[in-house]
Amino acid sequence: QKDTEELKSCGIQDIFVFCTRGELSKYRVPNLLDLYQQCGIITHHHPIADGGTPDIASCCEIMEELTICLKNYRKTLIHCYGGLGRSCLVAACLLLYLSDTISPEQAIDSLRDLRGSGAIQTIKQYNYLHEFRDKLAAHLSSRDSQSRSVSR
Repeated sequence: QKDTEELKSCGIQDIFVFCTRGELSKYRVPNLLDLYQQCGIITHHHPIADGGTPDIASCCEIMEELTICLKNYRKTLIHCYGGLGRSCLVAACLLLYLSDTISPEQAIDSLRDLRGSGAIQTIKQYNYLHEFRDKLAAHLSSRDSQSRSVSR
């Protein structure tokens, strides 16, 4: 409760949580998502397994939601359990999503400069970043063609 009050006092308006419900229970905060909401923080829960990566549709949804927060100048926090794997992965994906000029290595370096050498923790996360733009383009193309066929 004290932590959520601190987040609110820092002006946090939106929070993206990548922990699974099982993790929240394991770490004795099963009601954390409810606590955030009770404090008036808009809560975006996108569970990603520890050490894992989101499927591209989920990642695209996260990118779109984060972009809306940024465009509306909302003070936004992203977190997982340790703050190095999943949250850094999403932050690096956001850098790639928002800028065509940044490379995956530059995104990783930026996160490691901020969070330390442990940012982006697994080979799976590293590879995901390197494949992100191609997977995103394929997903968006597939989504667009599906919506065109539905509207005909």
